[in-house]
Formats: sequence, structure tokens, C-alpha cells
Amino acid sequence: MASLVYANVPHANSTIDDLLKLFSSKGLTINDLVILSGAHSIGFAHCKNFVNRLYNFRGTAKPDPDMDPRLLKSLRMSCPQYGGNINVVAPFDATTPFAFDNAYYQNLQGKLGLLASDKALFLDPRTRPLVDALAKDKNKFFQDFSLAMEHLGNIGVKRGKKHGEIRKVCNMHI
Repeated sequence: MASLVYANVPHANSTIDDLLKLFSSKGLTINDLVILSGAHSIGFAHCKNFVNRLYNFRGTAKPDPDMDPRLLKSLRMSCPQYGGNINVVAPFDATTPFAFDNAYYQNLQGKLGLLASDKALFLDPRTRPLVDALAKDKNKFFQDFSLAMEHLGNIGVKRGKKHGEIRKVCNMHI
């Protein structure tokens, strides 16, 4: 079953088209995609998920031009092109890494997105208007995130004995 996971989760270098296809296959909308990406307001990514943006973006042997030079310099200090510590991580949100807020979207506007998939949300004309709206309004982000999480929580819910089991004690396997 673990082999099914990879095809069912977003990836660091996914394009907007890839992400829309994945989200749509789960019954989620383009709004859900942008809003749920706001979960990157907290958390960290290993260097392997973005190192290509630092040194060899799209095979150019140059860094991603859509990354703030200060962020690039900082990330290069932690994530060398070769031979670095595979356990090193960087925060998704460079400005408020320990606060769940809408700064993630403001960071995208300022070329401070960590992953290529994050950056793509701001660059794509289909998703940029929502990124801009969420960057302006923290309350809108909180409200919309709550609804989008509800949508996410309704994916693949097993109902009835024929389709799964409902446990009353979740820490015990029957």
C-alpha cells in the first residue's frame, strides 16, 4: 500500500497542472489547492526538495531567477550543491516559520517561496489572484483554510462495514 502514496500526494517540483490534476482527482478545487498550500506557513523541507533551485534550476547551471537573492544566499549556506548533510532542513515560511498565518502568501509575492510548487502558485495566472487575496487578509485565510481542511477530510471516508471499519479504540488493532 505504501507504493500508492507517492502518486497521491503533491511533490516539491509539481507544476500547477500536475497539482490541479491531483486535486481534481480527489474532488478538490483550484481554491482548495491554493488554500491548503497555506499549510506551508509552518513546517520544514529537506534540502533535496529544493536544492535544484539553488544551483541548477531546470538544467541551467544557475539558480532560480524567481528566488530572492538573500534567501538564495541563506539556503546555499545550509544546503551545498554536493555532499551536504541530508538531514538539514529549511522552513517553508522564511519570515514567520513558527506561526500559522498568511505570511506564506506574502512570501510568495516577495520571491521567498521555498519549493518550486510554492513559487508556481504565485506565477500561474490561474492561482495568483487567490494568492494575492490571501496575502492581504489573514482572517480570509483562516476561514478559507478551515473549509478547505473540511473538504480534504471528506476524501475517501469509509462508511459501513462493507467498506471499512470504524474503531471505537483507535490504538488497538482488531
